[in-house]
Amino acid sequence: MRSELRAGDRRALGLELRAYSRVAPVEDWGLHNAEVGWSAFLLQRDYRDYYTSKGVAGRAFVQPEPSLNFALELRRDGETTAPTRDPWTVFRNAQAWRPNPPIDDGHYVTLGGYFTLDTRNDQLDPTAGWQLRAHLEHSWSADVSPQAGVPPAVRRTIPSDGSYEFSRVFFDFRRYTRVSPSGRVNLRVLAGGWLGGDALPLQRRLSIGGPDPLAGYGFRHSACNRDIVDPAFQRTLVAACDRVILAQAEYRGHISLHWAYGAARPEDEQARPLFALQGPDLVVFGDAGQAWLVGNGPGRLPSDRLPTPGSWLADLGLGVDWGGFGVYAAKGVTAGERLRFTLRLDHRF
Repeated sequence: MRSELRAGDRRALGLELRAYSRVAPVEDWGLHNAEVGWSAFLLQRDYRDYYTSKGVAGRAFVQPEPSLNFALELRRDGETTAPTRDPWTVFRNAQAWRPNPPIDDGHYVTLGGYFTLDTRNDQLDPTAGWQLRAHLEHSWSADVSPQAGVPPAVRRTIPSDGSYEFSRVFFDFRRYTRVSPSGRVNLRVLAGGWLGGDALPLQRRLSIGGPDPLAGYGFRHSACNRDIVDPAFQRTLVAACDRVILAQAEYRGHISLHWAYGAARPEDEQARPLFALQGPDLVVFGDAGQAWLVGNGPGRLPSDRLPTPGSWLADLGLGVDWGGFGVYAAKGVTAGERLRFTLRLDHRF
């Protein structure tokens, strides 16, 4: 339930109040919502983990220009592990679902600042412009119940004396450029994760790999979860990294194919075909990134350092995109990685 008080149109400001009870995703910056839903419904491929969230929130925002938005939000929600379900699917219905990993239950209060800049010429199929989304959040909890099955090799001990707090940042930058009448170059840089304070709860942790954003690798190829062997996490594939960084680049060249049904005679200049089919985009792309743990010790990096370029995962691929519906083939550059095929219902980014 949401209520909003808004003043202005192109230059707006306002207040928003909402109350919610929802099933929230652990990571929602990869595949689009529709792609995740259809993959689960048709093929029982679950590319997200979920937890339940119930709470209230208040937000103040200002929009000095149509392409620019600033917001400040305060929310309090109770977060608990999502129960195991067995929804029906079209195929593989007899198979068991991968359970949602347990989370760190508790009531969390979060103060967040959000910034959006969007100068794209088209939100669905941009050919020019910039998009920048950034948010900074500081959260605390007086009654957090940490999962006991997470070893010190993955994260430091979470205090349960009412002093638990942490900060998290996320940055997603995209550039769309037309380089010829039929060619476009799109670039994306994404980074985020733990910024300070105590260790992140399980429901705020990260991973990389899978159909998006690294289509040449398996789902959660880099997830920092190899040391989590507690029975509570059996049959799950939990994301456990503190930070993630990613760079994506693609070239899109339009294939000129035209087919029309019911076209008029040449002398009838005003008539239009009843049905027209345009050619697809040929997409050549490459991705590189890594997810890691912050700290001192084996398998960790100090908070002021990034993974060396030689340790990044990278893939190269080729695809055909027909108005968002695309088929892609990608292969990780790491030795031993096989060629992987991905079906997408929307542009990669």
